[in-house]
Amino acid sequence: MRVALAVMAALLLVTGTAEATPRHIGGVAESLHPEGVQWDPTRGQFLVSSLRHGTVSLVSQTGRVRTLVSGTKMVSTFGIQLDRGRVLVAFGDIGFGDRQEPGQSGLGIFDLRTGRTISLIDVPNGANDVAVDPFGNAYVTGTKGDTIFKVDPAGTVTAFAKDPRLGGESFGNNGIVWDPRGFLITGHYMNGTLFKVTQGHVEELPAPKLPGADGLTLTPQGLTVVTNKLSAPGKNAVTVLDTRTWQIRSQRDWKTAPTTAARTPHGTYVLSGYLDVLIGGSTTDEFSLDR
Repeated sequence: MRVALAVMAALLLVTGTAEATPRHIGGVAESLHPEGVQWDPTRGQFLVSSLRHGTVSLVSQTGRVRTLVSGTKMVSTFGIQLDRGRVLVAFGDIGFGDRQEPGQSGLGIFDLRTGRTISLIDVPNGANDVAVDPFGNAYVTGTKGDTIFKVDPAGTVTAFAKDPRLGGESFGNNGIVWDPRGFLITGHYMNGTLFKVTQGHVEELPAPKLPGADGLTLTPQGLTVVTNKLSAPGKNAVTVLDTRTWQIRSQRDWKTAPTTAARTPHGTYVLSGYLDVLIGGSTTDEFSLDR
């Protein structure tokens, strides 16, 4: 009996429980303004990007922030993914960084353990978010165009799918996620349409329109769609869709303007980087992660 209890205690120390982790994590870092987030299972911490500094930082469950990737040419960093010991992050310049490189758009790949740069790859059309398939191929959305680009493990960039419905006069396709059933799901930020994407083919999903659709995350509960009204006629909310019917299972209004969410062993955490403050011409050192 004592052996069993000792094993259970050890497992709890390693994995934690939803009850043992905070529902709200308040982070503080100088004008960080994170837009993307992922869970790092090797550290039991979050990874966040930065619209202001073009970095990637670690955030502990107590809100402590430590920079992992810095000193690169990236002006602003957006969506993040982890794959095989690598950090993949979309980067570019949309006018909110602490320096400028107009037209910058690409995918940065870094060593997860050290933050060392593996490669910085130019990807057209305003790179915004990234998904990775089981073979290590990355798929990058470009909010300024109508194309999803594929970056293979060797760094070769090709057009994976092109469709006028993915584009728009301002922001087009934004969040993207790999579905293990063998396809991509992406959302159009302005009109809230969700699409199923395979190579050379784009198909509208029978889901409700969710204007302001930003981050997409697959969880055991379904497809989590984070929406905001930063630059679209949407609302600040987190919606979960059934991945069989694509209909709403739950919807929760959000007090702040969230941008995306991360699936963790302790539940799904939604990121609010207070981008409304940055867009309004000011900065703040605060951001939050809420379950």
